[in-house]
Amino acid sequence: MVLTSAARSRRGSAIAAVGLIVGLTACGSSEAGGTEGSSLVASTSIWADVASEVFCGAEVVAVVPAGADPHSFEPSLQDRAMIEDADLVIMNGGGLEGALEDLIETGPAAFVEVLDHVGDAAEPADHDDDEHDHGGVDPHVWQDPTIVAAVLDEIADAGSAVGLDDCSGAYGAELRRLDADIAALIDALPASRRVMVTSHDALGYFADRYGLDIVGTVIPANNTLAETNAADLAALADVIEQRDVTVVFTEELESTVDADALADRLGIAVVPLVTDALTDDPATDTYLEMMRSNASMIATALSP
Repeated sequence: MVLTSAARSRRGSAIAAVGLIVGLTACGSSEAGGTEGSSLVASTSIWADVASEVFCGAEVVAVVPAGADPHSFEPSLQDRAMIEDADLVIMNGGGLEGALEDLIETGPAAFVEVLDHVGDAAEPADHDDDEHDHGGVDPHVWQDPTIVAAVLDEIADAGSAVGLDDCSGAYGAELRRLDADIAALIDALPASRRVMVTSHDALGYFADRYGLDIVGTVIPANNTLAETNAADLAALADVIEQRDVTVVFTEELESTVDADALADRLGIAVVPLVTDALTDDPATDTYLEMMRSNASMIATALSP
């Protein structure tokens, strides 16, 4: 079960009366997967969901709430306290979480940084800027389910160290089914239609895994904080026309003003995806459902 820090703060007057730390301790004593006294935190809603599945349904608090952009999230004092008092924190790394990464890495809690365990699967960032450096690595590794499956053991081992149950085998099987289902959807597309334009560089791992070609991005960066410019948009418009691109894939967490204007000028469609965080919509409120939803929308939009 995934809870956001905001949702946890609303769990009732009894928890409020004893404070955040006691509330988190109560979280760890859930019947499914948790052990009494364990406080489990993840930086994002995506990794909170994955960790909860690995820990057999134990509650995991997501610091960055569902529907919020991890690139731009600013932690509150409550978030800082929650991280400091956690028994285990799961984070993505690679600059995705910004200020949260320093809090987690310098805090007292044990943590798993996913990007430390993906090895050669980590891809270089196509675009970096001085203000929002990702260390040269694209952090969006969850867009490839096989990479998520490859780090389950590390997450499970960290959970075992604090007494949590291990359901990584069952969840790994679900990820393998997800991977096969997405591959079947994309493989059904003609090769000439497997061309994408996205709002920012968030889908590189997805494209590489499933044989898609991302020929351009509205925001030439792998985070949502960068900005586009007229010259970049003009160059992208030329690529769209040359490659006969019919759709721009945007993201629900970011402004689509530039993408909408570009698509309107060129007479092509805009399709929003959910990429960097889960939502409260049942279609995208778990990692598995988010990936299936995105794959279905991509396949439908690219179909001839």
